[in-house]
Amino acid sequence: MLYQSGMAVTWLTPDLLLACLFPLGVLALCHRLFLSTNLSEIRDLISLKSPAKKSGPFSLETALKSYASYPSLARNELARMRKSYSTLPRAHKRIGYNLGYPRKLDKLQGATDVNSIVTNAIADFTEADFDVESCTGGSDANMGRVRESLKHFVRDWSEEGREERDRMFKPILDVFREIVVEERSGQKVLIPGCGLGRLAWEISELGKYLSL
Repeated sequence: MLYQSGMAVTWLTPDLLLACLFPLGVLALCHRLFLSTNLSEIRDLISLKSPAKKSGPFSLETALKSYASYPSLARNELARMRKSYSTLPRAHKRIGYNLGYPRKLDKLQGATDVNSIVTNAIADFTEADFDVESCTGGSDANMGRVRESLKHFVRDWSEEGREERDRMFKPILDVFREIVVEERSGQKVLIPGCGLGRLAWEISELGKYLSL
C-alpha cells in the first residue's frame, strides 16, 4: 500500500485479485445451476430422506455383530494370554504362578462363559425382535463396547452392584425425596449418561417425575 497526496493507493496483487474473483465465480456457478435445473427437482432432492444407516460403530448391525462375536473373540483373547504366559522363561513363569496368574486366567475363563450366556441371549433377542441376521468376527466387532455394557448390567441391575449404586445414586435420590410429592407434577428430570436406566427407574419410582 502506498500513500500519494494524502490518499491510500492499494496495489492489486494476485492474491487480492483471486479473493475478489472467487465470490463472482461462485455467483456465476449458482446462477447457471439454477437456470439449468428445474426448481421442483431441487425441492425433490432436498426432501429425500437419508437411507437407514446399515454400518458404522453405532449401527444396529455392528452392535449385533459385537454381541454375537463376544464368545469367540473373548476365548481367542484368553488363549493368547495363556500362550503368552507359557512362553515366559521359567523364572518369570514362577513369579506369575506365585502371584496367582494362572488362577486368574481360570477365573477369567469362567467369567467369559457366564458373559457369553448373556451376550448370546442379547444377540438372539435382537435377531428375533428387529428381523436382522448376525455374523461373527470382523474388525468392526467392538469388544470394548460389549464389556462396557456388561459392566453397566452389573452396576445397575445386579445385587453385586448395589454398593456402587448406593454410593452414586443415593445423594441424587435424597435430593428428590426432599421435594413434596404434590409439587413434582409436571417437572422433568434430565439424566445424562444414565447407563442402562437404573437411575431413571429409581427416580420414576419416587413419584410423579417424568424421567427423560
